[in-house]
Amino acid sequence: MGNPHPAKVVRQVRKRLQVSQEGLARLLNATKGAVQHWERGRNNPDLARLHALRQLCPPGPERAGLDALVKQTQTRVSPISPPKSVQPAKGGMGVQARGRGGPSIPSGSLAPLRRDNQRLQRHVAKLEATLRRREERLRTLEALAAELQREITGLRSAATPRA
Repeated sequence: MGNPHPAKVVRQVRKRLQVSQEGLARLLNATKGAVQHWERGRNNPDLARLHALRQLCPPGPERAGLDALVKQTQTRVSPISPPKSVQPAKGGMGVQARGRGGPSIPSGSLAPLRRDNQRLQRHVAKLEATLRRREERLRTLEALAAELQREITGLRSAATPRA
């Protein structure tokens, strides 16, 4: 299959799955409007949603079209190595392209990725600290619950008449 038209592929897959636009939106964690835009060709689904849609689609011609669309999207969004005539960005050497010994990617193009990575690492650290605090609170509550259970057991045994 050549270059599939994303709108047709999404519509065909949705019809193959026998779901409404709203149903597909729920399955893909998208809005109904987003699915409408995909089917009208105004926007295209991102790669993650295409992969999710592929997992939902049973084998057949619709899935083959979806596979071609995934491949086309991957080609479009994958980093393209700059030509050999491109010099590394100011202030740094280039980064080798996945150890293939190919042309290097200017380090300036990685700056946004590095910023995002640092931001995400800070966010993960905050979440881990919150998790540790909540685990400590849970241990405290579990200890209190065990202590209360022992007290209840003691009170019940003291309240029962002994013969």
